[in-house]
Amino acid sequence: MRVRGYPAGSPCWADVSTPDPVASREFYGGLFGWTWRDASVDGYANFYLGDRAVAGLRTVESTAPAGWMPYVSTDDADTTVTLVRENGGSVLTGPAELSDAARIAVVADPAGATFGVWQRVRFPGAQVANEFGAVCWSELATGVPATATDFYGKVFGWSDRPAETADGTPYTEWYREDRTVAGMIEIGSWFPHAVAAHWTVMVLVEDCALSAARALQLGGKVQLTPTDIGAGMYAQLIDPQGAAFRVLELYPVLLAAF
Repeated sequence: MRVRGYPAGSPCWADVSTPDPVASREFYGGLFGWTWRDASVDGYANFYLGDRAVAGLRTVESTAPAGWMPYVSTDDADTTVTLVRENGGSVLTGPAELSDAARIAVVADPAGATFGVWQRVRFPGAQVANEFGAVCWSELATGVPATATDFYGKVFGWSDRPAETADGTPYTEWYREDRTVAGMIEIGSWFPHAVAAHWTVMVLVEDCALSAARALQLGGKVQLTPTDIGAGMYAQLIDPQGAAFRVLELYPVLLAAF
């Protein structure tokens, strides 16, 4: 489905930071069929699914960590950054223009989970949704869920609804008005030791097990093997440069309503 815009408070874009853009383009192209084009900003490129922009790639220094980061749409990046500061978060960069595409900032919540703020100028964000190979979900893992609920509620107007995973693990779904926008899980004993609060992005795929196997063939790693989460199967993968992300295969009844 082609997307032409996002309401404020909605995840709208995601990009991967990498010290090796050539290798990253090959990996994601081989895994999801993405092509790429250089953007008007040095060191930045857009991935495409067909003819529609699906995600971004940012080149970083070899000493910088690789990673995926979601961006949340806003009508006013400067106001959102002020709310971040007022509610215990921090501002890492910006707000600043990303060429003529958007006015963006990179910020962190009170526990240190990093995400981006995206104010549309020319470019609203991902141009495709609800298709295989498109980013379909963003999820926060944090050790302080109550603090996160308060923070994101005040910054973006998100409300929360309790849920649980297939194994009974407590889970939070975030809403803005009547739209589900993101999820949250508390960091527990099943996480790697001393893992920090972080955001993860998820890509919709047709076959989770096949995608995990393909990632291995392309030089990536499988951190969490395909697992039933109630809505479908998902796996956590790591690309060859160390950026973690997830793939999700929805069960047919949910996919039909997606």
